[in-house]
Amino acid sequence: MNELHELIRNNGKIIDFYLAREEMDDPFEKNVSVTLINPIPVKGLVTDLTTSKVQWTMVGIVTNKAKEIIIESRYKDLLEQSQKIKIDNEYYVGYRQNGQLQYRIEGSYIRAYIYIKKT
Repeated sequence: MNELHELIRNNGKIIDFYLAREEMDDPFEKNVSVTLINPIPVKGLVTDLTTSKVQWTMVGIVTNKAKEIIIESRYKDLLEQSQKIKIDNEYYVGYRQNGQLQYRIEGSYIRAYIYIKKT
């Protein structure tokens, strides 16, 4: 086993990925309601991003609680389809540009940036 796998297994946190189901309320008005489905837990590495790194990697996002997560690449679809990501009782969203989730595949792992969306 490689070092990153051991690090995730020994020091990783539980990351809950929330998928959603969309239902058309009114086809004429095109109103859609989104219902979150039970979370799927995945173990991964979670690190805080500094303010300067947030401005560099996540253009247009200003937050002091942005995080970087590293998970196994087999969870790529789960990451892409997630509506919310919960870590330590706080809800995050993945960083998107032009509607596309931004992440990097590094060998058999994925590195993604997430932040708290202000409503």
